[in-house]
Amino acid sequence: MIQLRNILPLLLVAVALSACSEDDPATMTHFFNPVWTPDGSTIVAGYLQGATASVDVAAPPSATWGDLAIMDYSSRTLRTLPMPDVATVHALYGFDPSGTALAFVQNGHIRFYDLNGSLLLDYMPNEGGSPVLMDFSNTGNSFVWIGGTPGSYTLNQTNYDAASWTVTTEFTMVNLPDNATAIALTMTGQRSVAVRFDDGTIREYDFNSDLLHTFTTTPFSTPNPWQQRLMYVSGSLGRRLYARDAGGLHLFDLDAGTARQLVFGSVVDMDVSGTRSSMVYETGTGDTWIATMEGTPLTRIGPQNIMPRFSPADNGIASVERLDVFTDSLHVFVLK
Repeated sequence: MIQLRNILPLLLVAVALSACSEDDPATMTHFFNPVWTPDGSTIVAGYLQGATASVDVAAPPSATWGDLAIMDYSSRTLRTLPMPDVATVHALYGFDPSGTALAFVQNGHIRFYDLNGSLLLDYMPNEGGSPVLMDFSNTGNSFVWIGGTPGSYTLNQTNYDAASWTVTTEFTMVNLPDNATAIALTMTGQRSVAVRFDDGTIREYDFNSDLLHTFTTTPFSTPNPWQQRLMYVSGSLGRRLYARDAGGLHLFDLDAGTARQLVFGSVVDMDVSGTRSSMVYETGTGDTWIATMEGTPLTRIGPQNIMPRFSPADNGIASVERLDVFTDSLHVFVLK
C-alpha cells in the first residue's frame, strides 16, 4: 500500500509574497516555472514586470527575455536579478546537484550562473552538435545533453570540474532518430535516459545506445517547455516515468515496460515527489491537487495556484498564484 505520509495535513501554512498589489492594472507582473535548489533553501522563477497588456506572455521567448526572481525560503524575501544573456520566461533551467549553479540551454550554449548573476561556465561543445536539452547526473559533476546536428540528434555526456568550472571530458554516446523533434530529456538511472519527441513518442536508452523502452502519447502543441517535461522517480514502487499530454496524465512503468493513463482530461502542469510518494497537478479549471502516486486527488491547495513544484528537500510546494490577468504572486505552501 502506498504510504501517504502527512499528505492530508499538508494544508498547513500558506505564505504568499504579493508581487504587485498597487500597480497600474495595465502593468503585468508575472512569474514562470519555479525551481528549487536541491537543499530547499531557495526558489527561483522567471520574472516579467512592466510589460503592457498588449504583450503576449504565452508566446515563446526571444533570445533575451525576462529576469530571475529569487526567494529565500526561510525569510520569504524576494529579489530580482537581470539576466541579459538568457531568456527566463517560458524557458527551462535547473540547478546542478550542489545548488551552486543554475543552467540554461539556449542558442547553442549551456550557460551556468550563480545566484548573483555571475557566469560560471559558457559551454559550447566540440562535438555532438548544438545543445537543445540537458539533465544533470546525480552521481557526480556531469550532465547529459541532446545535441542537434544536420539531419540528426545525438545524446552526449560532459564531465566538469565544479571548483574551476572547466570541462574535463565530453563524448557522444547515442545517435537518436531524426524523424521528430526532441522536446524533453530526463535521466532514468545512472546510465540511462528517457527522451520525448514531438510526435508523441517517448524512448528510454542506455548509455550503450540500446533502446530499452518505447512508449506512445498523444502529440500536443504547447509553447511552454516545462509542460512537456518527463518526471522520473524511483523507490519502493519501482522506476516510474510521468508525463502529460493533451489527453491527461500518464504513468510509464520502466520495470514492467507498461503504460497507464492516471488522469483523463486537461492536466496543465504537474510535479512528482518520490520522497513524499505523492504528486501535485494543475487542471484546466485552475485547480491544483495533491494526489497519490496513482493520481487520486487528496487535497485541493487552492484555485489559480499554477506551475506547482515540490521542494527536493520535502519542505514545501512552490507555485505561481494568478491574482488577476495582470498580476501574480510567488506562493509557498509549507509541508509538515
